[in-house]
Amino acid sequence: MNPITVSQVNNYISNKLRSDFNLKDMAVEGEISGLSQGAGHIYFTLKDKDSMIRCAIWKSIRKNIDESLLENGRQVVVIADISPYAKGGSYSLSVRGVMARGEGALMAEFNRVKKLLASEGLFDESHKRPLPFFPERVGIITSSTGMAIDDIRKTILQRNDYVDLIVFPTIVQGPAAPQSIIENIREANRLNKEGKRIDILIVGRGGGSPEDLAAFSDEQVARAVFNSEIPVISAVGHTEDVSICDFTADVCAKTPTEAGKLITDTFQLKEEILDRIRMLDDSIEGRVISERRAVEDSMRLLSSEIRGKIRQLKMEVDKSVLVLRENNPQKIFSKGYAAVTDSDGKIISHVSAMSKGEQYEIIMNGGSAEVTVLSTKETKQTI
Repeated sequence: MNPITVSQVNNYISNKLRSDFNLKDMAVEGEISGLSQGAGHIYFTLKDKDSMIRCAIWKSIRKNIDESLLENGRQVVVIADISPYAKGGSYSLSVRGVMARGEGALMAEFNRVKKLLASEGLFDESHKRPLPFFPERVGIITSSTGMAIDDIRKTILQRNDYVDLIVFPTIVQGPAAPQSIIENIREANRLNKEGKRIDILIVGRGGGSPEDLAAFSDEQVARAVFNSEIPVISAVGHTEDVSICDFTADVCAKTPTEAGKLITDTFQLKEEILDRIRMLDDSIEGRVISERRAVEDSMRLLSSEIRGKIRQLKMEVDKSVLVLRENNPQKIFSKGYAAVTDSDGKIISHVSAMSKGEQYEIIMNGGSAEVTVLSTKETKQTI
């Protein structure tokens, strides 16, 4: 027996694998694990409950891959060829395409709608409206029997005891789902226009397969979300799920529960208001104390100024009284002086103003007397 080398065995197996038509363009389903990168290439393991196989996406292929699908723990379908490594006696898959599990035509339609609506500007941030800070009424477009409605209701009512909820029972999967979603978005907007104001719409459902969630990536559903006059929160599936509605809505919530958390927390708001009231009370009390002290200080100052003014006025009055007393004619008269007036009561201040034979009145201490001038005599004044 002539033995062969290890290399011959590995090369033989490698050639067999490369030439096997069944090992080309395989669609292999599994869960991504051990995701890593090196030298521009991407490496991971694809596994199911019983086996695993190493996979590689070469640098030259990466531009053709939707790398957002490459996450540890995610179920995917890869399009790949067998890639033997004769020198190491091993093999792996050379991946040329990656799709989410259960997709194909579904993913192609998703990408078509996404590309079309993006080109029309429906995803632009300029179209996004802020959610009302204090919504009074929230419309919920989802199944009336699923877990999503329970999660949304529970979350909102635990946070907000003021808001009114309106549920629009909706078919959320299957052929009839898109039209049901569209009709309920339109119905909510009709009610809003007619006066039953709805501040926010939550459009969504719980998790499921891509097929289950497909209605929320329908082109017309996405357009209805975009055209809603009421701000829309998209809440479709689990955190990792993506729908076209997520892009056309004003706000995207990762889950229905998170959508509920976006509604204003009135309990927290009440607590903040109470805190503000307490702070305001403290501020007012402090201001009142401060103002009271300022008024008391002003009163003391004013009282002091008034007392000083009264003292000053009293001194001025006393001085005036003294002046009046000193200049009182009666006091002058008591010293022997007298005043002479003519018949008109005019004071005669000089003897030259008197005429012989005229009558005058002499006012002196104790009374007055009428006199007739017999003669006048002027005297020279000396200093």
